[in-house]
Amino acid sequence: MPKTIEDARKLPDSTGVYIMKDREDNVIYVGKAASLRSRVSSYFREQDSPRIRLLARNIEDIEYIVTGNEVEALVLESNLIKEHMPRYNVRLRDDKHYPYIKITDEEFPRICIARRRSHDGAQYFGPYPGAKAVRELIKMTSGFGIRRCRKKLPCQPCLDYHIKQCAAPCLGRVTGKEYRDIISDVTGFLKGNRSLLIESLEARMEELAKAKEYEKAARVRDQIHALRELSEKQHVNAEGKKQQDVIAAAISGNTAVIQVFHISAGTLRGRDTFNVSTAGADEVEVLSGFVKQYYQDIQPPQEIIVPVEIEDGSLSLWLSDNGSKIKTPRGKTERGLMNLAIENAKMIAGQLREGKGETAALTVLKSALSLPALPVVIEAIDISNISGTDAVASLVVFENGKPDKKNYRRFGIKTVEGADDVGMIREVVARAYMRRRDEGKRMPDLVLIDGGRGQLNAALSALGEAGIELNVASIAKRFEHIFIPGRDAPVILPKDSPALLLVQRSRDEAHRFALAYHRKLRGRKIQESVLDDIPGVGSKRKRALLRYFGSVDKLKKAELSEIEKVPGISGRVAEAVWGYFQSQQGLLKQM
Repeated sequence: MPKTIEDARKLPDSTGVYIMKDREDNVIYVGKAASLRSRVSSYFREQDSPRIRLLARNIEDIEYIVTGNEVEALVLESNLIKEHMPRYNVRLRDDKHYPYIKITDEEFPRICIARRRSHDGAQYFGPYPGAKAVRELIKMTSGFGIRRCRKKLPCQPCLDYHIKQCAAPCLGRVTGKEYRDIISDVTGFLKGNRSLLIESLEARMEELAKAKEYEKAARVRDQIHALRELSEKQHVNAEGKKQQDVIAAAISGNTAVIQVFHISAGTLRGRDTFNVSTAGADEVEVLSGFVKQYYQDIQPPQEIIVPVEIEDGSLSLWLSDNGSKIKTPRGKTERGLMNLAIENAKMIAGQLREGKGETAALTVLKSALSLPALPVVIEAIDISNISGTDAVASLVVFENGKPDKKNYRRFGIKTVEGADDVGMIREVVARAYMRRRDEGKRMPDLVLIDGGRGQLNAALSALGEAGIELNVASIAKRFEHIFIPGRDAPVILPKDSPALLLVQRSRDEAHRFALAYHRKLRGRKIQESVLDDIPGVGSKRKRALLRYFGSVDKLKKAELSEIEKVPGISGRVAEAVWGYFQSQQGLLKQM
């Protein structure tokens, strides 16, 4: 393999991809070339670019793959960059994990949402700009009969079968061939081949009708109507008007913010934002690298508008094969949209720089608490009870200094009675992290307990008995002192310290979340206890009454005729309920 210009000159004068590695055999750069010999040789000549000089100094080995043409080389280059994430390439960091539609690799495949593409034999479509769009598409595809459930076949049918949204392979109601036809229809729909799909469905409907399978024919007819309606809507929205993506970059050092505006008929319909690792590349390289990777998995629009000219013949040819082209803005409307995209990219980049305040707080906290790593994920735990009654606990999550509410958790205390906060902390810590360990899920960088030394020791004891090692600290409300293991004196941070403010914010959020849950349970208990005094009203009837009216207050004001409408409530019980509240109101008037 080439290590010098003489070695590079022995490479074939062919189109292909070259893969550069360092002495640890790590892939550090992937590139494509119309001539592998000429392109690779250029790295060993005198370079003006500091980035290329640094790359060349780290090259220990170069491999290459010959391709049939430049478009094949471009696709292979993008795939290898995604697989190896080389240090010196422009890399798209899709931190938001945009969702895909996945059709699994099973005898009777199912359709579902996936956050990442995996090498598991499944088919992936996307990524899409949001989960809502994915759910809508999956809902549409259900009309073809593809299954969505995770059940192991054969099994009892689920609701989808009963509402005619699944062909029910679980019951053996569909043959393997028929189900493969369904999969073909669904993939055709997701690929956008709707006119061909409609023709295919019409032919199938006629065959079914001739075979007197009228129920199946009617189902196919409904699919055709739905597809035609969808196609008409899209035709109205796009008739004679271009679909465009306007792409701008705000570069700062080795990072860049990419703003993608999705345009229809000159109007902004949506946008996406990405962070890119530039590896010191200039604007042209950053935009070129982004376009190659971004449109590998999604259909490019008719036009891609970028702020600077990108002279890459293979990129233009590949886009052309996909019905698209890349260009710079022309005309007042396109220039205005580009200026707007540039301003937005700069604004977001500025916000990200300002957001480094959270990073500063995490850095200070790491040092103050002697943590082995930056506490990117902090989980705060709090207990809420009144004299030990209706005790509950909360676990809130902060990631990069910001609440991650989708991962908040609530706990009802099961093993501790009375006002024993220390015992409750022990129970909740054991339950939360033993389950996390057993499920193989990510552990936090720091567990923050509301309380003093006693609560801290209880949490450490629970983790120790479970054989779990975590970084734990506690914060006492009175003086806002922080206690950590192995240190007698508390950690005292300045009142204006960003690290202390972050700890306080986490603790206060845990307290708020626990208190809200505690109040909810107490309110429910108080409401249900009122109904305990009514003869003939047991637990099932209490639930039925509260489900129907929503609260005891509304039940109190209800007429007898309305109470009689509640499912499961007989006329005799309804009279008892109504009479009870009438007598209560009479007593109140006499007082």
